[in-house]
Amino acid sequence: MVIRRLSYLLDREPDTGSVRLQPIRSPEPPRSGGEAGVRDGTGSGAPDDLLAQVEQVITLTHRWTPDGVLSCSRLPDGGSLLCNGRADGERPGEPRQFIDVVHLPTGAAGFDQVWPIDTWRSRSWGAPAPADGRGELLPAPEGHLDLPLLVRFAQERGPRVAPFLADVRRLWADPAGRQIVIAEEDPETVVRWIALACASLPEQHARELTFVTRADEPLDAPQQIVGIGPDSSFDRHDPLLVEHLYRVHDGLGGQGSPYVPDTWAELTAALWQAGAPPAPPASGTAEAGDPFAPATLVRQLLRTATASGDGLTTLHRDSLRAVVGTLAQAARDQTQGSPAIEELTRVCQELGKHCAESVTDPLALALVRRRLTAALDQDSTVGQDPLVGLPLGEAARGSLRSEFGLDFDKGLVRRIRGPVATWAEPLHLALVLHGDQGPGVEDAVNKLVRVLLQPRGRECADAVTVLKTVGHTGLNRLVLARIAVETSGRRSHLLRELLRSPHGEWVRSHRDIAPPSVRLVEQAVWWGGPPHHLRGIDLFVKLAEPAPGAAVSPAADPPTLETLWGLVWGADQPERPDFPRIVRICGAEAVLGAGLGTRFLAWLTSPGRFDQELVDFARAVHRRAELTKRERAIAQLLVLADDFARTSHAPRDVVDRVDELRRAGSPLDVPLWDSVQYLLARGLAGLPPHDLYQSGALSFLATAEPALQRHYRAAVVAEFTDDAKVNRMAAQPETVADLFYVWRRELNRTTRDWPFVVDELLRQTLGVVVRRMNDEQRGAVATRLAGRSNNWVQNWLRWTNGVGDDADTRIPGQPAPHPPGQGRPPGGGHVPGQPPPPRPGELPTYPPEYPSGYSPSHPPR
Repeated sequence: MVIRRLSYLLDREPDTGSVRLQPIRSPEPPRSGGEAGVRDGTGSGAPDDLLAQVEQVITLTHRWTPDGVLSCSRLPDGGSLLCNGRADGERPGEPRQFIDVVHLPTGAAGFDQVWPIDTWRSRSWGAPAPADGRGELLPAPEGHLDLPLLVRFAQERGPRVAPFLADVRRLWADPAGRQIVIAEEDPETVVRWIALACASLPEQHARELTFVTRADEPLDAPQQIVGIGPDSSFDRHDPLLVEHLYRVHDGLGGQGSPYVPDTWAELTAALWQAGAPPAPPASGTAEAGDPFAPATLVRQLLRTATASGDGLTTLHRDSLRAVVGTLAQAARDQTQGSPAIEELTRVCQELGKHCAESVTDPLALALVRRRLTAALDQDSTVGQDPLVGLPLGEAARGSLRSEFGLDFDKGLVRRIRGPVATWAEPLHLALVLHGDQGPGVEDAVNKLVRVLLQPRGRECADAVTVLKTVGHTGLNRLVLARIAVETSGRRSHLLRELLRSPHGEWVRSHRDIAPPSVRLVEQAVWWGGPPHHLRGIDLFVKLAEPAPGAAVSPAADPPTLETLWGLVWGADQPERPDFPRIVRICGAEAVLGAGLGTRFLAWLTSPGRFDQELVDFARAVHRRAELTKRERAIAQLLVLADDFARTSHAPRDVVDRVDELRRAGSPLDVPLWDSVQYLLARGLAGLPPHDLYQSGALSFLATAEPALQRHYRAAVVAEFTDDAKVNRMAAQPETVADLFYVWRRELNRTTRDWPFVVDELLRQTLGVVVRRMNDEQRGAVATRLAGRSNNWVQNWLRWTNGVGDDADTRIPGQPAPHPPGQGRPPGGGHVPGQPPPPRPGELPTYPPEYPSGYSPSHPPR
């Protein structure tokens, strides 16, 4: 196997640009037998087919490049071809260059000590080979690309190193892998990228890497790595080239090819960033069979400061999972050279601060399994929590429970048959491994609660000590939840006794995780004792206050309300005025859910005053089977009236049913019946005139009690106290005519007060509107009434002529038509006992029965 040195002169025609390649005689070692003869009379001793391949490589790679370009190529027979271009010193300035070539056949002992890129700018390229064939045929490296320089280079270009090495790695993963194009301003930078690739690759792959440091026609270059400059014909912005045909790494401001993550590349880049160049796996090890396996690199990372949580989490997700898998294998198989368990624990803990549990689970599981196996060998005794500081997801914990939980839970079942003081260690391990689902933990919780609720017993202090020693939040929640169950409702005195004892401090210290009912009892002990001494509704309101940031009172929860009621009133009753406030705080449904509905029935039948909460409670309870006939009738009457007040729907059904429910609910409390009439009046006020008459509601109203008629008048008049509404009504003469027709109708039967109510309605509503209407609008009213009969027109005209300048018919916002001292005095026509008329420029006042903002057509809830 002969190493040959060849030389060529490469020239180009200045006019046509055609390339002329002229071999130059070079002394060679003696040819071995059977080799081909001299080509073109040069006496080089090289076979013709080899010379043809050499010239083809030179023509494709170096024909348009300037001098100083170094290339390494692979020949079809597996040999290597190293070509170096140097300037023509005799004829500077001309497009000529000498191409020095070194051919190493397959198996030749050549680049076994150096990389081809190490010969970059070697002065020995220009030295002729010895004429006798002895001496060094290979150019000597001169140390231009040492490791410190490559470390600095990699650190300066940190984000680009991993993507570049990933593409270098794929050159061997796929025989038809895409070529790598490196675009840089300076060829020296391209050379450093190639040297970085060689220093990162395993030895065999580094010597097989082919490259050219600068190519002006990169599409013709056959090498794996092709360097280009800013003037290259390669279009660095063509998506076809950049994304599909080549892997482009652009140092000239372009986007380059998209990054395809690779574990080996990312770990190798991390080592360069840490200033620790990667070392190849030792021969004879398992990693040597797969030089790109991450195990060797991970061990090197652990020897640097890079394997911290911050360092490893910069890796791509798939790469990080591969690293964690490698570390987990090292934790399972502690062989010589493996990282120490302490080191693996540190890495796992740091990763847990930055990564999801699904990423760290393999390593955490491997470490915990080692601890638990050792604990079982030591009869269930460990020095620390096996899971302390290790990030384990629920799936991983489930795996541990299935493997170890049953063994430790059985140990707890045996131990809780003894004194409480001996439970701490087995209870701790059972919770860690089996969670709170095992029978041992459940039995322990039940016994702990029984002991705690006997604060005068001798084991209560031991139970508190066990809870503090274990210090498990889940166990504390279970115990507090069980206490809530055992002390609900009338049994809350058990918890109050515990809280008043010295052992109650444990409950108070965990009130933030306690159920609402437990917190209520604790608060009741605090507010009911010195120095506050709250009682009754004051204590109830204080305990029902929502927690900071919460919008709902704890009393809205029925079990909590039951406990709260027992704490405040026990078997007693609140005062009657307190019931609306209670319903307002917790809601009627919560009252029924807590089984307290029967305590509110006396208030339902005799409320003393009307509140919206009374209707809310009636609506919640009116279908309950435990109500008596009278109680149900009263509840249904309130619901019926409230629905009608809000919707004004089905007036005929409402009129027919009111008397029936009133009789069934008799005797009715006076304020209660007045409240029902108030609600009915609101619904009647919202009816259109036609529906008011046709449904029979008008006859019902005309024969009703004075209170209902008074509420109705006030509800309707309230509609006409708004100036904008008066204007809208004035623009609706048909509606005005219909109202006049309905109210002034002669009915078969009315009360004695009804005509007076109608007169007041007309004066205080239509009287205000008529003063705002023009002649055309008044004529439209008369026209519509004429459609009924001429009598109605005459009736209308007489009434409008009779509408004077009384205060209750004056246009809102207008001054009195009779100035002081002329004609009728201001305020004339005021009826004693009625609200005084508005002053000029003011709207009439609302009737006192209704709140501000009331509208009968849209009554508030």
